[in-house]
Amino acid sequence: MRPIVIILIVVALGAAGLTAFLAMRFLSDLQLQQQQQATPTEAVGGVEEVLVAARDIGPGEILAEADLRWEQWPKAVIDQRFTVKAAAGEDPLAPFRDTMTRRAVMLGEPVTAAMVIKQGDAGMTSAVLAPGMRSVTVEVSARSGAAGLILPGDHVDIMLITNARDLAGVPETTGRDAISRYAAEAIMRDVKVIAVNQLLAKEPGTGPGINSQTVTFEVTAEQAQKIMVASQLGSIVLSLRGWARDEVAAEADAKAPLYVTDREVSRVLDELMQGGLDSGIYEMPVVETEDVVETPGLPQVMSVRSIRINRGGAVSIQNIGQ
Repeated sequence: MRPIVIILIVVALGAAGLTAFLAMRFLSDLQLQQQQQATPTEAVGGVEEVLVAARDIGPGEILAEADLRWEQWPKAVIDQRFTVKAAAGEDPLAPFRDTMTRRAVMLGEPVTAAMVIKQGDAGMTSAVLAPGMRSVTVEVSARSGAAGLILPGDHVDIMLITNARDLAGVPETTGRDAISRYAAEAIMRDVKVIAVNQLLAKEPGTGPGINSQTVTFEVTAEQAQKIMVASQLGSIVLSLRGWARDEVAAEADAKAPLYVTDREVSRVLDELMQGGLDSGIYEMPVVETEDVVETPGLPQVMSVRSIRINRGGAVSIQNIGQ
């Protein structure tokens, strides 16, 4: 073999070996660097366990121990407001028992004492109200309050049931004229419930509903005034809404009628108001003005009976017995 070939082979092997050595050293340094960044050490202050949210927690929710967890944080980034796991014998969770959140807390966010309020403390209700909003309370029953299935945090439509004849000042009558009187209208939609009775959140382990007597809403100042007026006009009924806030819900609201009357509910009543079901004539005794009087030597006085007749909406009175 010629000397020049041998020299080229030796040079190539040397270059390959040098390249492999440099690559291994580079990878080793990179791995060491990553380990130093990923693992806190006592040289940079060490770590401590910080109390954080174990799930997304909404405003006004009662805290349970399952909602919280301990998580290791570097000491260098721990704020003095954070709750740090204390030494043996102390209970770091004591300030958070029987409390509810003032605002929403995200998963993994450190939980501080300023984020919660003790149940029953002054200002508890105002703590869960959004800025600029008001609270207003109405009385409900099992029927008007959705059988106790409405809970704090739900959204409802507020319905007003009125006696339209009374509101219009129409005098009380009997018979056909007394049919068309009731109306229902949705005076507000998608209103948030912030409390049922005096509970701002459902207590764990108390069943699916609350035996509600009052319901408190989060509303604007104008809405609060409207609800107070509505409570004097008639009966308030709550209609529970689904959680969805999408185009389907918005379209359903847009298509919903502004109000519904008794004529729209009952076809029979509607036919009566239009003048009759088949014949178109309804006769109704109104009053008997005189009884038959028998006096010896005098002619008998015949009884007179008035009858109101409706023909296609035209009402006439006919006296019988004259």
